Amino acid sequence: MEAYGTAAGLQKVPLYEQVANLLESQILNQLEDGDLLPSEQQLAEQFLVSRAIIREAQKLLKERGLLDSKAGKGTYVKRLHAQDIAVVFSRLIRMERIDYISVFDMRNILEVEAVARASQNATPEELEKMAEMLDKLKEPSLSEIQYSEYDFSFHYMIAKASGNPLLAIMTEAIGSLCRQIISRAVQTRGGVEDALWRHELILKMLYEQNEAGAREAMRGHLDKSLENYQQYLEHLSDEQKV
Repeated sequence: MEAYGTAAGLQKVPLYEQVANLLESQILNQLEDGDLLPSEQQLAEQFLVSRAIIREAQKLLKERGLLDSKAGKGTYVKRLHAQDIAVVFSRLIRMERIDYISVFDMRNILEVEAVARASQNATPEELEKMAEMLDKLKEPSLSEIQYSEYDFSFHYMIAKASGNPLLAIMTEAIGSLCRQIISRAVQTRGGVEDALWRHELILKMLYEQNEAGAREAMRGHLDKSLENYQQYLEHLSDEQKV
């Protein structure tokens, strides 16, 4: 197996990484979640490398979230989840110093379009589940964590009901960020009551299949959430905002 690199040939990719890339291609194109990989020896023979190279390649694929090992049972294909993307998103946002304005802007791009599509594609069963989630949000004894979880679940249900699975995946991927922002935004005076009213308006537009109304309701909800979050930040010290 020949190493490859940049066009200039100055950087060479380690052999184990080449094997990992080839094995990843097989996993993505041919295997399913839970499938058992061939043994180290079989893979070594397949790729014409040592078992040590196979072990390093599998280690890299575990870091990428594509493989998992079970003691005495071998190595299995592991399905990637949106939460895996969420971890990367959170790290990138902190490393790149991306501010909350950009997070809200991203939510607008994703969720306004998602709700518009959901207004045309949501099934009666999906709408019923959204209504049930709103009932949970009205429980007065909810903790901030529970409230933010239910609140985001409502938004995620809308993304799923859009009919575009990638919209749902991307919405779920920023879920940890959204939950954090939600838990803070509703701490402002009247924040919970306003959010509940706006959620009910969004659901009403979905039931009516009112695409323009759904867009307007979601955009208004996110704009108000941004305003509440900004009010929350005004009461924090610079150290607390980090």
